[in-house]
Amino acid sequence: MSTTGTGRRLGEAAIARLVADDLGHLLHPQYYAPDHEDPVIFASGEGVWLTDVRGRRYIDGLSSLWNVAVGHGRAELAEAASEQMRRVAFTNNYTGFSNVPAIELARIVAGLAYEGMEGVYFTNSGSESNEAAFKTARFYWNLMGRPGKVKVVARERAYHGGTLATSAMTGLPAFWKYFGPLPDDVVRATPPENQECDCGAGADGECACGVEDAIERAGAETVACVIAEPVKGAGGVWTPSDDYFPRLREICDRHEVLLVSDEVITGFGRTGHWFALERWGVQPDILSVAKAITSGYVPMGAVVLSAPITEALHDLPPDARFMHAYTNSAHPTAAAVALRNLRILEEEHLVENARVMGDRMGEALRSALGEHPHVANIRQLGLIAGLSLVRDPESGERFDAAEGVGGRVARHMREEGSVITRFVGDEIVLAPPLGANASEVDHVAGAVEAAVRATLG
Repeated sequence: MSTTGTGRRLGEAAIARLVADDLGHLLHPQYYAPDHEDPVIFASGEGVWLTDVRGRRYIDGLSSLWNVAVGHGRAELAEAASEQMRRVAFTNNYTGFSNVPAIELARIVAGLAYEGMEGVYFTNSGSESNEAAFKTARFYWNLMGRPGKVKVVARERAYHGGTLATSAMTGLPAFWKYFGPLPDDVVRATPPENQECDCGAGADGECACGVEDAIERAGAETVACVIAEPVKGAGGVWTPSDDYFPRLREICDRHEVLLVSDEVITGFGRTGHWFALERWGVQPDILSVAKAITSGYVPMGAVVLSAPITEALHDLPPDARFMHAYTNSAHPTAAAVALRNLRILEEEHLVENARVMGDRMGEALRSALGEHPHVANIRQLGLIAGLSLVRDPESGERFDAAEGVGGRVARHMREEGSVITRFVGDEIVLAPPLGANASEVDHVAGAVEAAVRATLG
C-alpha cells in the first residue's frame, strides 16, 4: 500500500516540534505521558481512511472513537455547519427561546427512536447524556411522589462516561482509581453465585439475574433506574444473549425501575438497526445517544424520553422546574450538522450496509481465527466486533498483563497492516465507519489475522 496520501505531509523538524508541543501542553483523555512520545498525528481523512503528517494512510478501524459513522471528509457536513453559522452560529435555548434546526432535529430523533418515545434533551457528549439520564430518572420519581428512588444499577465491564457519576456507573475499575470516593448511590450488578437461571448469558457470561439481584439487594424502593449498553463497547465489545434484554425489561417492569439504554456507541446504525434494542423488540424508558448523531463532526448528544416521562415534564408544578442545563444544549450549528448526517445515513442506506458488512467481517474473523489456539470468543453484532486473546482458550487462562499482548497485536495492525484500532487489555475491538465496503472490511479482518499470527503464532 502506498504510504502517500492526500493529507498535509510535514518535514521531520516540523513533526518534532509538534510532538514536543503535544507533550508540553496537550493533556489527552486517559492521559499517560509515555504514550505520546511517538504519536500518530493525523492530518486528513477521506471515507474510512486517515492520513498522518508523514503521508501514511490507515483504515480507521474504530471510526476514530466509535463515532465517525459516515466516514471522514464529508463536505456535506462542513457545508451544513458553514451555512448555519452564516445564519446564526449559536442562540440561547433557555427559557422561552429556541431555534429551527434543534426543533427539526428533536422531531426526527424522536421519530427514529423506539416507539412511544417523545421528548429529546440535547447534550454535548455521551457522558453528559448518561449524567442527564440518571438525573432525569431521579427527577421523574420525585414527580411521582417517590423521592426515595435515587440509585442506579450498573453492570460490570460497562463504560458510561467521565463525569463523577458516570465514572461510578462504569464497571471498569481503572476509571475509579485516584478519583474516589465515588458516589455511593451506584449499585454494582455482579453475576449471582451458585444460581441457575433460564435467562441465558452473553459473551462475557453475564445474565440478567445479576441485575435483579442488585435491585433486590438495594431495595427496589430505592432504585431509580438500571443503565445498560446493548453492546458493552469500550469494555471490550461484549454482546448479550438474545433473551438478555427481554428479561431485563421484564425485571425493570416488575420492580418499577426505569430502563436506560446507553446507545452512545450503538445508536444510529452501528448494530445494523437504527437502535440496538430493536433487534430484541425491547423499548427502554430513556435512551442515551451521542457520537454518531453528528458522526463526530461537532460535539452533540441527547437523551430521548418515553411518553410518560415526557408528559410528566410537560406538566410540572411551578416549584419543580427541570433545573438541568448546558450552555450548548440544542446548539443550532450542531443540530444542523446532525440533520445532514442523519440524511446521509438514510440516503446511503448505511444502517443496512452496517448489517451486511458487519456480517461479512464477523464471518471473515471466525473463518480465519476461529480455530486459532490463542483466540477465543469472537463476537460481532452489525459493524462492531471483538475477540479475546488468551493463553488457553479451553480454560480461559489469560496472558499476564506485563506481556502486553493486546497492545502488540494492535501495534502490528497499525504498522504492518495500516489499520488503526484500540485494544482493551487483551481484547481487540473493531468498528469501522458504516460505509465501509467489502474490500475495506476484508482488509481490516486480514490485518487482525496477520497481527495475531505474527504475535502469537
